[in-house]
Amino acid sequence: MSSLNRSRPHTAKINPVHGFTLIEVLVTLVITAIALLGFVELQNRAQIANLEATQRAYATMIASNMAEQIKANPEIGADCNLTASFDVGSGHGTWNHPCESGNNSVKEWHKDLRGNRETINSGNQKIGSIKNGHGCINYTAAVPASGTPAKYTVSVAWKGFQKTAAGGPSGSCGFGEYGDSGYHRLVSLDVYPMELPSSSMACSEQPPAATINVQLTQAWVGQPSRIITQDQVLHVSGTGQYNGSIAVRSGGHVVVSGSAVIFGSVNINSGGHYWRTSTTGFTGSLAMNGTEHIEPEGCNWFPLSACGVNVNSCENGGTISGHDNRNSNTCFKESVNWTTHPHLNGNTLTVLGGVVIGNCGGGFSDGGGTIRTTGYTTATCTLPSSVTIERCAQ
Repeated sequence: MSSLNRSRPHTAKINPVHGFTLIEVLVTLVITAIALLGFVELQNRAQIANLEATQRAYATMIASNMAEQIKANPEIGADCNLTASFDVGSGHGTWNHPCESGNNSVKEWHKDLRGNRETINSGNQKIGSIKNGHGCINYTAAVPASGTPAKYTVSVAWKGFQKTAAGGPSGSCGFGEYGDSGYHRLVSLDVYPMELPSSSMACSEQPPAATINVQLTQAWVGQPSRIITQDQVLHVSGTGQYNGSIAVRSGGHVVVSGSAVIFGSVNINSGGHYWRTSTTGFTGSLAMNGTEHIEPEGCNWFPLSACGVNVNSCENGGTISGHDNRNSNTCFKESVNWTTHPHLNGNTLTVLGGVVIGNCGGGFSDGGGTIRTTGYTTATCTLPSSVTIERCAQ
């Protein structure tokens, strides 16, 4: 029997299907989401960094603009009576600084800080500046004697978009105005508007020697009308008010020192000269058509002679009542208030301080005398001609 060849049934080879499980898909989605979030955060940080850089560039430009204004007008501090500082910009009106007249550079700077140059929505939205801009100018006067020039520090502060380290220390421009100090941003520029002459040159100018001396010892001293002509020098010194009119012709000089103040009509003609210290001036009407000379800080136009006393051998000062009889030269280690007056008897009294005299009768006894003081003498009366008042330095 022939064998029956039976063929085996053909079984097709099944290849396994390769795909992603749900877990794999979820893991991929999570990784992609994290990457996208990181990218979004990176974009956000880049935008903030770009805004911060733009704001800093704006602030630097605004500060530089004022620095150039100061260089163009190096006397802006004197023009504005700027002795310390002033603030303008957001939250600071132009009314609280001394340069408020006219269309001056400070007013224009105020507009820059507030963004008034560029607006949208009919001017209701300002887009041309920094966020809450605040400008400060600090002025330090020159000290010619030490060779220190005048300096302006121009600062611009604004509010940042994210917290970082404070832009400046406590007390700096805008510090504390933006809530958390981490939002405080600041740029500052030091401006030296002009070269300063050497101290020897600055102090070489001196007022001429007096030909007419008037020393004030009272709050109100009446004086005759005076016309000061060429080569005449009126020197008003002491403490009090000089009450009288003065006309200074070409070549004439009026010098005011100590704590003297001139009250009255004063006319400095062309070619005339007016010399004063920082503690003297006019309270009346002044027509200045000549040259004004102000004693530079650190210079001493009116040096005082030495008192020449030993403070350890001096008496105490204070208030002395009645007629204080003095039969020898005497010194006091502090200010003296004589409710009447001392009897000098030709002697010299040296007071390391100020002097007040309440009564000027009797010529301060026979022969008068001298009162020397490191301060100033105030009298409620006219001192007798036999009494000399001098200032000295201890």
